[in-house]
Amino acid sequence: EWDYIWDAMLYVPVNDTVEAFKIGSFVTPYGKRLKMGGHKGWEWIYDLSDYAPILSGKKVLHIGNNQELLDIKFQFIKGVPARDPMTVKNIYPLGEYDGHYGYTYKYGEISKNEVLKPLQIDLSPLASGFSIKSIISGHGHEGPNYCCEWVSKSHYFIINESKEHSWKVWKDCGNNPIYPQGGTWPYDRAGWCPGTRVDEEVFELTYLVNPGQTITFDYEIEKMSDNTEENGIYRMSHQLFSFGPPNFKRNLELVDIINPSSKDSYSRINPTLGKARVIVKNVGSENIRRIKFLYGLISGKRSIFHWRGDLKFLEKSIISLPLNEWNGLKDDKRFFIEAVTINGRKDEDYTDNKIISEVQIPQVLPESFVIKLKTNNYGRSRQNSYNISDYNGNSFYSGSDFLDSSNYDILIQLENGLYRFVFYDSNEDGIDRLWWKEKDSVGISGELGFYDVEQNPLKVFPPDFGQEIRMDFIIGPIP
Repeated sequence: EWDYIWDAMLYVPVNDTVEAFKIGSFVTPYGKRLKMGGHKGWEWIYDLSDYAPILSGKKVLHIGNNQELLDIKFQFIKGVPARDPMTVKNIYPLGEYDGHYGYTYKYGEISKNEVLKPLQIDLSPLASGFSIKSIISGHGHEGPNYCCEWVSKSHYFIINESKEHSWKVWKDCGNNPIYPQGGTWPYDRAGWCPGTRVDEEVFELTYLVNPGQTITFDYEIEKMSDNTEENGIYRMSHQLFSFGPPNFKRNLELVDIINPSSKDSYSRINPTLGKARVIVKNVGSENIRRIKFLYGLISGKRSIFHWRGDLKFLEKSIISLPLNEWNGLKDDKRFFIEAVTINGRKDEDYTDNKIISEVQIPQVLPESFVIKLKTNNYGRSRQNSYNISDYNGNSFYSGSDFLDSSNYDILIQLENGLYRFVFYDSNEDGIDRLWWKEKDSVGISGELGFYDVEQNPLKVFPPDFGQEIRMDFIIGPIP
């Protein structure tokens, strides 16, 4: 088990010298026992639109990891952004270089305010908007709680001596779509998980400042709870972006369809024929309070949904749509969502108002089948529970309070319809044996699967699944 971290660093001439800008950070998955499921590779997309001012001309790009084969492509898409990016500036340097973790700061030095001290920032008089992006991940195993990888700490922005923004650098890893991996991959960490991009926190500064103003800026962190944490480290980047005014008054962007989808990043919750979910973003200056959606299979019956809420400029939201009618799914798996009107009127830029995904059909199971469960020991069976329900929330089967080292055969009998099976582990470490190194394996491995009444396997789940197994299925004919 070992994580390798890569940063996409762009080296840009600034004031007769060369300055490094971090434009993305990613942590590779743990290799031992990693199963890619036939994948030739996984894809992550970084929106670098705000970095446009430094992406022109000849630049040096450095990726700080020689352990993995990476394929990076820059796609320049023609169009009008929500607002024109003008400048990108590093607020603080990236820290001291470490051979494994790259550029880092020691937690003790940050906590004692020996580094990342208050400074003054001159805001451009030509800009209309400003934002701050922080990319932070914690590493190391110092102190009683193994700081800073395994400890959640609060981080703060102090602007003109007022605490204006705070957040926890912490990431839920139990439903990581890349699984199983080796070792401790399911456990939550400080801003990252094995096999994921590092979290990015964006704070809109516009409403607190004026163009041309000189502001006092300070970054602070929650103080150490134990002095033995001081050698824990953080990898971080803090950048200031300047923008022109909004280019649109009324403009909605459909960012992505979460489900139904065939994308790797949403594989934990797909295939599903449940309520469709779409990520939307307001990229116009006018608050969005009403959206008229049209959605369904491209060649099928189309549904209409009227959403009401309050979405401010640059805010994102996940919107759930009512259940779709899936007649004809076997012949056409193309699903679309379209925003027809915004606040009762046409969108000023219609190029990003329609999005299409590919529907994966859930597995068809017989009316009668058996859930076979073998629990593990050391009291871990009490962490498990399961539920079978339909898309209206009606529960048909559920179970918990299992005994250690026991075998269960649970007969399931259902009528034709669409259903969801969820098997939970409250400790988010699955039902596999506790595996750190082969010689240190602890306990026995559990087993979980669906079988027909003649004991033939229909679906066998990996025991190292982290937080939960979620599987939608069909009884009877495919819609």
